[in-house]
Amino acid sequence: MEVLDNLMSWGSNQDFLKYSPFTTICTIIVMLVISRILHVLTTKIIEHRYQHKNIKFILRTKDVVIAIICAYAILDLFRPFQTILKTVLASGGVLAVVIGLAAQEAAGNFINGLMILIFKPFKIGDLIKINNEELIGTVMDISIRHTVIKTYENTRIVVPNSVIDKAVLENVTAVGNQKGNFLELQISYESDLTKAMEIIRDEVMRHPNYMDIRTPEDKEKGVPPVIIRLVDFAESGLRLKTTIYSKDNAEGYAMMSDIRIAIKQRFDEEGIEIPYPHHTIIMKP
Repeated sequence: MEVLDNLMSWGSNQDFLKYSPFTTICTIIVMLVISRILHVLTTKIIEHRYQHKNIKFILRTKDVVIAIICAYAILDLFRPFQTILKTVLASGGVLAVVIGLAAQEAAGNFINGLMILIFKPFKIGDLIKINNEELIGTVMDISIRHTVIKTYENTRIVVPNSVIDKAVLENVTAVGNQKGNFLELQISYESDLTKAMEIIRDEVMRHPNYMDIRTPEDKEKGVPPVIIRLVDFAESGLRLKTTIYSKDNAEGYAMMSDIRIAIKQRFDEEGIEIPYPHHTIIMKP
């Protein structure tokens, strides 16, 4: 009832201001200016400190904190709101419990978002793989509740932070600029193995995006630029495998397609057969 009486008497007397009208107006202006200065300074510090790593999430959290403090300070200048603020603060524990029970999932997403911010398993712009390539994409945004991932199909997937925190995550970008791409193929048992390996090596080295990661010591020792291994005698042919390096994952994806096409064309010209599964049936009387 006291709060209601204070609100009802707001315009009927001069006791609703904590200070004089002039002082109240000046105080509000000063508080708004201070909040603006804090906003600008903290934004510059965050941008310099984190260099655009998860920066949207940090800036949003900072803006919410400044807005709450500024609003509380301004409302405290009015006597009717002082009673309301005291009541809210006195019941803050109960209110926190009620909000916590009603919004457990939202609170969990917020806490997991803070964990992402603190431990930095990934940042905006990183290419990540979730749950053994169940989801692959580039991180576009990290908010208080969720993370937005852009897939190769140019779609945006919104993943709650609590889901990402529990998932098995591979950060492809974090390993460095060089990306290892595996090329695996088969040739028939009748094909010339040496010639097939030479063709693969030539086509890989010919591609403009191929990266030679050999050190000067490797070159002195005669380590070949492209190492091709015979990894298995399969049912239909000989299985060959090599690792081809590119600058990043996106560039490597396109490069591997070009190399496969070039190898297929060279195999057709040189008489190297890529086998397909077949069975030999022996008929007995």
